Amino acid sequence: MLQDKVVVVTGASRGIGKAIAQAFCAQQARVVLVARSIGELEELEDSLLASGADVLAVPTDISQPTAIQELQREIRRHYGTIDILINNAAVAVLKPLVESSTTERAMMIDVNLHAMFDLTQTFLPEMIERHSGIIINISAAVARNGYPNLAVYSATKAAIITFGEALSKEVRRYGVQVYTICPHGVDTTLYRNLFGATGQDKLLTPEAIAQTVLKVVAGEGGIRSGQMLEVALS
Repeated sequence: MLQDKVVVVTGASRGIGKAIAQAFCAQQARVVLVARSIGELEELEDSLLASGADVLAVPTDISQPTAIQELQREIRRHYGTIDILINNAAVAVLKPLVESSTTERAMMIDVNLHAMFDLTQTFLPEMIERHSGIIINISAAVARNGYPNLAVYSATKAAIITFGEALSKEVRRYGVQVYTICPHGVDTTLYRNLFGATGQDKLLTPEAIAQTVLKVVAGEGGIRSGQMLEVALS
């Protein structure tokens, strides 16, 4: 089903994004790796190419709209149009709101929301034209239960859910599907930087989230376009 499908994964250099990219490569998809971390991104590209995968690493600061336009041009040069967009990249600052700076708040909003808006707006027209395409946005459990010292981050993750609900209604008649995945605690660098290394035995693995994404793409996630799927340890 996924063989030769072109999949764009943001935040692909580590954590959930890396696991998602690896999972799609295992299904013989053609995967575009997008992240700011050039070294980690190229290291992942090299390892996937060595395994026989069809991948393209494009170091990109997705908070910059002009960089997203260049990303699209690079993808078109190599693969043409895309089939699946995974909006996964995110940043967080753990700090009481009264202590946060305008720069810190803007960074979270730019990466977690504006980049998702811009990426979706950039790639959606080609999906609409083909009457085919899937967009998966990665939210977080704090969207449903705001966490102290993460007020802005929690708000951006909540907005992702509403964005998916509304967008799905806009594009339903074009055959484009939009889903939101809402994981509870996942053992990633971001999580450890925020909360430390304690309680890792109670965390989901990035690979578990990647497998959930594959199930949703295959229509086996138990949700319809526009809906949100929470993922937690059973």
